[in-house]
Amino acid sequence: MNYKYIDSEEKLCVYSTELTQKGCEIIALDIEGESNLHQYGEKLCLIQIYDGENAVIIDPFKMPIYHIKEIIENRSIMKIMFDAAGDRAFLYKNCGVDLKTVLDLQVAVLLLNYEKRDLSSVLKTAIGVDSGVSKKKFQMYNWSRRPLSNDAIDYALSDVINLFKLKNKLIDDIINKGLIEKFISKNMQVQNKAHIYNTKPKLLRTKTFDSLKKNEKNIFEKLLAIRERFAQKLNLPPNLILANDLLFKLSVKEMKIEDVKLSRVLTDIIKSQIVDEMQKAVLEN
Repeated sequence: MNYKYIDSEEKLCVYSTELTQKGCEIIALDIEGESNLHQYGEKLCLIQIYDGENAVIIDPFKMPIYHIKEIIENRSIMKIMFDAAGDRAFLYKNCGVDLKTVLDLQVAVLLLNYEKRDLSSVLKTAIGVDSGVSKKKFQMYNWSRRPLSNDAIDYALSDVINLFKLKNKLIDDIINKGLIEKFISKNMQVQNKAHIYNTKPKLLRTKTFDSLKKNEKNIFEKLLAIRERFAQKLNLPPNLILANDLLFKLSVKEMKIEDVKLSRVLTDIIKSQIVDEMQKAVLEN
């Protein structure tokens, strides 16, 4: 697949200028990110753009985020996306980028009552496109690795390059069914939704945590804080340091700290430090 790989501030500035010079008013956009799967925290790893003629991969690791903001927040450029809500939240939460002027095709799919509503199924049903790329193969892919494999790049671009054709088909159907006003309204609701995020850790918002007794909750929160600190220090996914279910078992004392088998990727010294801190946390309660 032919594409331009932008891996420097200079290249992105040139590309942005090219979009302006040719009067580009609409692009297809998608992103790939890392969310505590291969390393600690959430990170924007890749941006895919197709302007109707050229496909572009932008490496956000190689440039200041404000240059990326200039494109993504540009109200003069419509961004065709599919299920933009998740990407919009991710970009704002982790990069301070407020996605502007979005045409979310998932809204059309919902209004048209498609039976299967994931992008791969919609592409096949609406315009007969089957990328032939297995989604499962890349669900666990490490998008923060460099260099990216050719297969990964093809996968990342496979959906975005078809969004223009999909837009034309879905909008035609929306118009023919007299749903255009409803589509415009629903699409505006998606992109104008307030950025409100609960900063409380997800594990402290679960039914399992709510079911714990007061002292068990205290233990759990302390153990969770210890795991988080070591995960950040070592740049590892928290669940790799200690699985979620084990945190709960330790909190209700179904399991002893010394019986926990920590990950093999941890050194004996680190394991010893984690065990010592967790034992103190449990004994304090």
